Parts: sequence; C-alpha cells; structure tokens
Amino acid sequence: MRSATDRTAFESKAVKPASANGAMSRVLRNTMLSLIVAGGIASGPAFARSIIVEVAPPPARVEVVPVQRHGYTWAPGYWSYPRNQYVWVSGHSMRTRTGYEWTPDRWNQVDGRHQYQAGRWTRGNDSHGQ
Repeated sequence: MRSATDRTAFESKAVKPASANGAMSRVLRNTMLSLIVAGGIASGPAFARSIIVEVAPPPARVEVVPVQRHGYTWAPGYWSYPRNQYVWVSGHSMRTRTGYEWTPDRWNQVDGRHQYQAGRWTRGNDSHGQ
C-alpha cells in the first residue's frame, strides 16, 4: 500500500486535464498548420522557380537506351543545376500515359542566358483531334 507521501508525489506527476482555452489553442494551431501544409503542397507548381544560368550546360551524355517494355517510355538524361553546378541526371524508364507524349527536360537559350525547362507530359495531337 502507498504512503501519503508516495500518493502526493504520484498525483503531482499525473497529467492534468487541459483547460478549455489550452485545448482550443491546440486545435487552432493544428488547423493552421494543416492549412499551411496543404496550401504549400497545392501551390507548389504555381510557385516553382525558374532556373536561369549564365553558363551553358555541357553537351548531353550519350546514353544507351534499353528496349522499352510495352506501356513504358524512355525519359532521356539531362543536366540539372543544384548548388550552382551542373550535375548529370541519368535517363530512366517510366510508365506511358495514354494519349500523352513525354517532352524531355531541356535548357533553352533566352537573351544570352540558359533557362531550364522541366520535362512534362503533353497531350498527343493525333489522339485528341488537336
């Protein structure tokens, strides 16, 4: 059996119920955090920054393109520019999207500088009457 001293020590360490004000504060904080995260995910592509570089990327590397299985397409390798230097990203196979064509990643020359354009799926002209 516990002594009075042990019970007092145990009761002082017990979790006390949160006040209504504290619970509301936690709910509000969690709701705001959820909205910020959801907004950041939803608006990511809208705020995607453009990479513009003064120095041209090196020539593309020669890659051996493997035979693609049915339903797959090849995304060729490209030069990425993280941390102020070019880094080669190897090509890879990916599932084909019906009615779409893969436009590879590339660098475009704009006003004497080089601008990166990420690869993307575009609607195929023949299957959609465009």
